[in-house]
Formats: sequence, structure tokens, C-alpha cells
Amino acid sequence: MRRTRFWQLLAVAVGALLLVSACGDDEVADTEPEEDEDAAADPEEDDSAEAGEDDADTGDRPFEGETLTVLNWQDFGSDTEYAIEGFEERTGATVEHVYHSSGEELRETLRTGGIGEIDVTNPNFSFLQQMVEEDMLQPLDADRIPNLEHVYDDFMDSEELYAGDELYGAPWIWGSTGLTYNTDHFDEEPTSWEVLWDEEWEGQVGFMDSPIEAIMLTALYLGEDPHDPDLGAVEEALIDMRPNVELYWSSFDDWNRAFTTESISVGNFWAGDAGRMMEEGEPVGYTIPEEGAVGWIDAWTVIADAPNPELAHEWIDWMISEEFLSEWAEDPEGGAPAPANELAAEGLSDAAQERIQDDAEDVDNLAIMSTLSQEEQQEYTDLLSQVKAGAE
Repeated sequence: MRRTRFWQLLAVAVGALLLVSACGDDEVADTEPEEDEDAAADPEEDDSAEAGEDDADTGDRPFEGETLTVLNWQDFGSDTEYAIEGFEERTGATVEHVYHSSGEELRETLRTGGIGEIDVTNPNFSFLQQMVEEDMLQPLDADRIPNLEHVYDDFMDSEELYAGDELYGAPWIWGSTGLTYNTDHFDEEPTSWEVLWDEEWEGQVGFMDSPIEAIMLTALYLGEDPHDPDLGAVEEALIDMRPNVELYWSSFDDWNRAFTTESISVGNFWAGDAGRMMEEGEPVGYTIPEEGAVGWIDAWTVIADAPNPELAHEWIDWMISEEFLSEWAEDPEGGAPAPANELAAEGLSDAAQERIQDDAEDVDNLAIMSTLSQEEQQEYTDLLSQVKAGAE
């Protein structure tokens, strides 16, 4: 049931990316007030008015002097200059970032002192329920996040976001992790994940250091159910691939450095960042193989005992806004995935859609990362750790 619903929500979202908007300029009513002659003639009233304006300015920056601490991947939207400056100008607050390199590290950061120190983070849907069960998150006050009304309804209906009647996540972006390759090294586009196991590419594969993605991808390659695979067969296949893996990467910088120095030629990589590298002129190709690919959805959350919960809600509203998501998507160097905000998705330029890479024709070929129990997540983590240990 959950997989069907995710397919539907992604179909709705990516379909909007392909719409061509023809929006005329809205007429703007002239709201300039007429001059009050009596007020203009009275200097004391002028002083009073100026004082009122100063008070209003202060009111528009209600979080002056406060600091918001964000836990996220590095170079993943929230730490762009326009993201931080836009928020600081609106609120008067200062934004600081703490970085992680995997979903596992995100949760470990909270377990080892982050709770009570960090305000917000944006986990994958697959981790949300575990984080709620571990009391890492606090419920969201939807009334403080007005931009939720512009998030696709099917995203908002996802059971991963809720515990009982309480909302814990605000959908932000979604995307795929597909087959990415150096077009200078391939005569034609590869069509199967089998290329990662091909002896021709020994020592030239970049493979994402994510237990869930590693196991789901390998399950797809083997023809297994990616949500309920034979872990013994998956482990054996990952061990067989090991001689080909030059790098188990965990960030854009990891991949980019290895790819641009030609240490790696092929691997699994995020669609948005592949498009970003294409924009920069790198010889990058991206495709969804015939077996399918892993899809994912991220949501913003407020950490339990966050130092600044009201400010955290303001941040989430900014992150999921049409204004920010559009600017990120239109940034040629931003590496933005597809936005969960319907207005942002509908307004994207052709160039932005091309960079995002995810295509409506590929939606039914995505296996969406969904909730795993804590025991399952640990089993996946242990499996990949054992595979990697054999390569050291």
C-alpha cells in the first residue's frame, strides 16, 4: 500500500515539473496612502510616526540576536548564501550549521549531545518514525508553517510524517539516486546496474556509503524486492562488487573530487547534483537503469528540546517556501532536487527542469525509501560495514 501511494505522490509531483506555465503579470493595486495634511503639519506627530516605524521594523525582526542551529548535509541548499541571508534578513537571527555525512551520522549526532543544542534537521522519510520513537523530535505546529498549504497533498498524506494525529515532518524535496557515468569513458549510455559489477570497471566505481541505498540498489540489480530483499544474496553481491569500488562516497565533495580527477568513472549518484555537474561542463551522464533506481523524500523537523522552537518553525516555513525552493532550483550551481512545494515545481524554467534530471517517464521505476524498524536499520548498517571491512 505504501509503495503505491508513494508512486502516486511522485507522479503528481514530477508531472507538475513538466507543466509549462503561462502566467501573466498580476496587476498591483495602488495602495499608497494619501498624505495626512494634519499629521504632516505637526512635527511632534512626525516624531511619533517615525518612532512607530522603528517599532514596526523591530517587530519584523522578532528573533534579533537569536541563533538557529541547523543539522544537514554540507552544500545541500540550506547553507547557500541566499538561504542564510534571506532568513537572517527576515528574522534578525543568525544561522549556524552542523554537518553530517549520512543518515546514520545524523541520528548519532543527536544521540551524543545534539538534542538540546540543535534546532532543526531534515531526515529522509525512512528515518522519521525511528527518530520519533527515540524521542529525537517534537511535533510541528502546522499553524506556524503556512507554506505547508503549498506542499503536494499526497506528500502531506504520507504516514511517515505522523505519529497518531501529530505531524513531525514538513516535506521539502525529493529525488532519485541513479546511474551516473563519465561520458568520456563510455561509448554509449549504460542501461543496467550490472556495469558496477563489470570487471572492465575494476577500481573505477564510486558507490554511495549508505546502507539503505546500497541494499535497495543491489536488490534491484538482483531482481529482488528492494523493500524486502534476501540479505544473504545482497551481501554476496556487494562483496563481489568490492574489487570495482574505488570510493565509498558520502558527500558531493567526495564524489566530485574523485570524478573530476578521474579516480572514478561510474557509480550511483544523486540526480540533482549530476545535473549540477553537467551545468558546470563536466562529462557527466545520468540515467535510471532498466532495473529501476532508489527514490527518496526529505522533510524538515524540529529537534526535541530545541533551544529556539519558534525560530525553528520560521526556518522550516522559509525552507519549504516557493521563494527559496525556486531560487535554489534556478541556481545553476545549486544541485537542487525536485521541490515538494507545488508552486515552486510549476514555476521552474526549462533549464532548471533539465538540471533536476528526474523525469515523469522514470517515476514508476523508482523504489522509494520507506520506514524501516530500528532493528532493520541496524541490520542494514552492519551488513554494509562488514562488506566495507573486507575491502580494507
